[in-house]
Amino acid sequence: MTEVGKMIGEVCGRNLVSCSLELGGKNPLVVMPSADLDNAVEGAYWGAFGTAGQRCTSLGNLILHKDIYDEFMTKFMAKVESTTIGDSLAHEGVLYGPMLSEKYAKDFLKGVEMCNASGAKQIFGQGRITSSNQPANFLGTAEDGVFMWPHVFTEVTEGMECFNEEVFGPAVTICKADDFEHALHLANASPYGLSSAIYTNDRLEAYRYKTGIKAGMTGINNSTTGAEAHLPFGGVKGSGNGTRESGIWVIEAYSYWHAVNDELSGKLQLAQMDVEDVEMAEADVDWTQLA
Repeated sequence: MTEVGKMIGEVCGRNLVSCSLELGGKNPLVVMPSADLDNAVEGAYWGAFGTAGQRCTSLGNLILHKDIYDEFMTKFMAKVESTTIGDSLAHEGVLYGPMLSEKYAKDFLKGVEMCNASGAKQIFGQGRITSSNQPANFLGTAEDGVFMWPHVFTEVTEGMECFNEEVFGPAVTICKADDFEHALHLANASPYGLSSAIYTNDRLEAYRYKTGIKAGMTGINNSTTGAEAHLPFGGVKGSGNGTRESGIWVIEAYSYWHAVNDELSGKLQLAQMDVEDVEMAEADVDWTQLA
């Protein structure tokens, strides 16, 4: 995604045309010991698997403080194992449905292979759902769509390919952090900078995170943030070129400023030039005639 964006940017630059690039992400979510763990589990679970992970702002790297790692993972995996998958038009309580297409399904499975090849430990997920390979809470007929198991990878470190590369689908890579500084380092260590999040009830940690993270959007005690109509949307680093969409900021992304100087005095005005001993005459204009 980023490489394609660079090529588009190069073509636009050669033609003196600006472009708005919304590229990929490996969005981090940090959980600190002071967090409400049940709330954090809910946010991480939705961020990773909501819409089958088919969002640029989906959770990528889940970064857990070592002191709450075991308790969090127990709660998190209980939700993962109970995930309801299927056609939400036909069934109630479905978390996510199929992949967008066969192509996206193949790309996702390549991402799963990449995670395993990187050295991550796969603790849940069995690839594509079929009639003979489906989780307990799958609803419907597997062959009616391209459905995938939720996938969870642990023991991930920043040197691994799966730490740095986006897996577009229902998968999450999980890291362990020693302290806040280490967690913030890990959150900034990928080449992307789209969305991010932290769960903490320590307001100093929240402040240090929002000022230290290199991302275009940050959620505090909420999941990795997506598009909000009233807020600027976009990323930094490998996730975008600085343009912002949504809200008033979209005006600058898709239009340009036009300065107009309509001189009514009938005399030359020297813009931005200081000229001594020159009396500026008032314009001889009948303003009542301009209504």
